[in-house]
Amino acid sequence: MAANGKTNGAMFPEWDFTKVWADMKMPEFDMKMPEFNVDAMVAAQQKNIETMNLANKTVVESWQGFAKKQAALWQAAVEDTGVFAQDVASAKEPTDKVAKQAAFAKAAFENGLSTAREAQEIAAKTTNKTVDIVSKRWAEGLDEVVTYVGKATPKAA
Repeated sequence: MAANGKTNGAMFPEWDFTKVWADMKMPEFDMKMPEFNVDAMVAAQQKNIETMNLANKTVVESWQGFAKKQAALWQAAVEDTGVFAQDVASAKEPTDKVAKQAAFAKAAFENGLSTAREAQEIAAKTTNKTVDIVSKRWAEGLDEVVTYVGKATPKAA
C-alpha cells in the first residue's frame, strides 16, 4: 500500500519518499578504525595488476598462436584446392570426377572438424589457465585481507 494511502489511478501507488525515509537513521559505530596501511594496499593492487596482465598475456598469446595456425590451414586449403581442381580436370570419366570430388569433400570436412576441435581445445586450455591465474590471486588477496585484519584487530588480554 502507498505510504500516503493514495493511488494515482495507475498501476503503481504514489509514494511519499520523504515519509518513508524520514525515520531512517544510519547506525553509529563506536569502534576504533584500524591503521590504514597504504604500502600494503599499493602492493596488493600491484599484484592484482600483474595478475591481470599475466591473464591477458596468456589469452593474447593463445589466440595469436591459434590465428597463425588458422592462416597456415587456409594457405594449405588454397593449395589443396588448386591440386584438386587439376586432379578433377585431368579425370576422363565422369565417375572418376565424382569420386575425386567426394574424396576431396570428405578430406575437407575432416580437416574442418579437426580444426574446430583444435579451436575448442585451445579455448578450453586458455580459459582454464586464465581462471587458474585469477583464482590464485583472488585466494592470495583474501589471505592478505585476513592477515591485515588480524594485525589491525586488537588482541584480548
